Amino acid sequence: MERILDAAVAAAEAGGDVLRERRGQLGNVRVKSSSFDLVTEVDIASGVAVVRAIAERLEGARFVVEEPEVYALAGVTAGDLRDDEVWVIDPLDGTTSYVHGYPCYSVSVALLKGGEPAVGAVHNAAARETSWATVGGGAWRDGVRLACSDAVEFRDSLMITGFPYDRTTTLDKQLSVFTELIRSVHDVRRDGSAAIDCCHVAAGSADAFWEFGLMPWDTAAGVVILREAGAIITDLHGEPWSIDTRDVCAANPTLHASLLGTIRAILEAR
Repeated sequence: MERILDAAVAAAEAGGDVLRERRGQLGNVRVKSSSFDLVTEVDIASGVAVVRAIAERLEGARFVVEEPEVYALAGVTAGDLRDDEVWVIDPLDGTTSYVHGYPCYSVSVALLKGGEPAVGAVHNAAARETSWATVGGGAWRDGVRLACSDAVEFRDSLMITGFPYDRTTTLDKQLSVFTELIRSVHDVRRDGSAAIDCCHVAAGSADAFWEFGLMPWDTAAGVVILREAGAIITDLHGEPWSIDTRDVCAANPTLHASLLGTIRAILEAR
């Protein structure tokens, strides 16, 4: 497992090197699912660096990468989320922040085994710090062990969220939840990288995180980091995170139950 973890960390940091080197050199910027969902040439260059770093260390590795152009450019094999083992990569989580020069963007690298995250590394490129975890090995950031907070009340908590690319019904749901929660917590942060958000909760610098409309590459690495730090991450039905999960709720065990119940009550009352 140490060899695999080393590959994950090296890959995430290799992608981070590309992001820092290419700041201000975005190349072509295009849209994907909507005019708010951006991809740049830097996303692709980072992806190539990430998968090559793994492929050089682990023969036969298979990949699911957010930007599909990466496979041919890096000379690697595309995998499937349901493979026995597959690397799931987001080479630039927080593209909108990156495009605008807002310092919150990351590289997220996870190894799934049988659909479950076994190893995860998230490199916060702007802050130059890396969080990582393996199942049973704890969660760490640059050598310091991570543990989620012990907050039990909303009034004592700092929460994190994100807003979806879908600015129709999904955004309406999010705004309903946000409007209610902001009245009862210390505050709510929104920085634009779900992978970093997961790591903040794992480190106890935030108490909870919820978001709608995420993809597996947004959260896979964060899932194992959260779990190893003592937090819980589920969908909005309380089911454990899976590769099919799109709406997430993450917090320490006590606060998670309260947050999940509150979100569900808000949505049912709409």
